Amino acid sequence: MLEYKGYHAEINHNDETNYYCGCLYGIRALVMFGGDTKAEVAADFRLAVEDYLESCRADGDEPNREKNSEDLEVRVNTDFYKNLKDATNKSDKNFNDFVEKILTDYVAKTA
Repeated sequence: MLEYKGYHAEINHNDETNYYCGCLYGIRALVMFGGDTKAEVAADFRLAVEDYLESCRADGDEPNREKNSEDLEVRVNTDFYKNLKDATNKSDKNFNDFVEKILTDYVAKTA
C-alpha cells in the first residue's frame, strides 16, 4: 500500500504486460496511475495526488479526504429510495452522511 499526503492506494501488477498500476481510494474521483517498476509507480502515485489536489484548487473544489470507512451496499425498493432521497434533499447533509446518521441513531437506540 502506498500513502502520500493522507491518500492511499494499493498497487496491482499485470504479469502479462509487466506493468504496475493503481488508483486512489477513499475519494469520489477516479485517479489512476502506473509505471513499469515499483519505483515508477510510487513516483506516479505522488504525481497523481498532486495533480488531483491541483485540479481541485483550479476548479475551486474541496478535495475529498479519505475517511475510515467501508462500502455498504443495500438494495431497497424504488419508493423507499425516492422517499429517502427526498428526505436527504430537505436536510443539510449529502446522501451518504444522511444515511449514516440514520443508521448511527438507530444503532445507538438499540445498543
